[in-house]
Amino acid sequence: MVDLAIRATPVTADAVAAHRQPNMIGVHLFASGTPDLPGLGATLVDRVRKQIPNAPSAAAWDFMSIAMSVFAADRFVVRSGSANGWTRVIGLDVAVVDPTPWTAQATELAEALRFLTGDVWHLTFRAGGLACPHVQGRLHDRDTVCLFSGGLDSFLGALAALNGGARPLLVSQGSTKEIGPQERLAAALGLEAHRFEGRVAERWHQPYEGSTRARSILFFAYGALAATGCGIREVLVPENALIAINPPFTDRRMGSLSTRTTHPHFMTLLNEVWGATGVQAELRNPFFATTKGEMLAQGHHPRLADLAAETYSCGKGKRANGQCGRCVPCLIRRASFHNAMMHDGTFYLNELRASSRNDDVLAARHAVAAHGNNSPSEFGRWVARAGPLPADAAARALTINAVGRGLAELGTMFGTVRWR
Repeated sequence: MVDLAIRATPVTADAVAAHRQPNMIGVHLFASGTPDLPGLGATLVDRVRKQIPNAPSAAAWDFMSIAMSVFAADRFVVRSGSANGWTRVIGLDVAVVDPTPWTAQATELAEALRFLTGDVWHLTFRAGGLACPHVQGRLHDRDTVCLFSGGLDSFLGALAALNGGARPLLVSQGSTKEIGPQERLAAALGLEAHRFEGRVAERWHQPYEGSTRARSILFFAYGALAATGCGIREVLVPENALIAINPPFTDRRMGSLSTRTTHPHFMTLLNEVWGATGVQAELRNPFFATTKGEMLAQGHHPRLADLAAETYSCGKGKRANGQCGRCVPCLIRRASFHNAMMHDGTFYLNELRASSRNDDVLAARHAVAAHGNNSPSEFGRWVARAGPLPADAAARALTINAVGRGLAELGTMFGTVRWR
């Protein structure tokens, strides 16, 4: 039994028919939603035609339909309606152009999604998906695809690619708080003309599920579109080790407060699914063994401090005019400036010294105190609680070590705070 079934299709009549069935939501793909019929991706076809030099592969385009459907299900199926108030059982039926390879990988993709969102997924695929749009092919000189959220890590990743001699095409999900930083930062890097911006947004009615664990799958799908449209294999996912692994700072943060959007295990599972279904792209995090402070210290730009302060990292301030300054992403951000010995000109809504009783601050301080002096084996076991670590022994050791250095950056910053 599923908590709710979702049928996602580009055909209006099919979406309406599904929506009228009990315990089912019909989602209209590549269309604007209404209060009666949810939809998303209405502008995506035009954006692909205008911003990607050649047509993406058919497999990458089908994955885009799947990614939008997963994102819609994650938003439309509210966790409070599940048996334990968190884990949902979701039946997802997606219309794609060629269902055969995806049906063969349904179990593997469901496993990856379960790791990503913490839910139980049952996936089926049917014919009838929207065909990949025709793109008037044009010459281009891009040799790298780099995800670009407007956050500090993605900015530093694009900067590192440029400084290394690459010519990146930036890939963004345009949402309200991030669009401004994305545009300004891309312009500062001279890449405003080399950015693909998806802007897929769900359209229906409240309530939406606020946990949005599946958001990263949209970014990865955009990356596959851009990579296959440019003839580039690799999609860079710039993320520091501590955020990528996101080990649970306290025991109760194992589930709802420990996201896995760029965890190496999820990226590995998705790469395997892509390889089996013909998506000729591969996700890679070049900073898997690097701390945020190290990323910032390694950056080279005449306006580095000012531009870094313009990035947006907050996980909780999207409805406010600023970054909260005390959620886990903000804490790691603040620590990175401190450890890079760089002035942090970010406007934070809360002073750190006045946030000693904030739940995220308490959790981060607890983690530093509880795990900062662990033996290597104990520390490795704690890091692995967030999910399987890289199978390669050298990569695994580098990852664990970088998480330790990231935690130490937090501890160093906390040591300078005169808590109220």
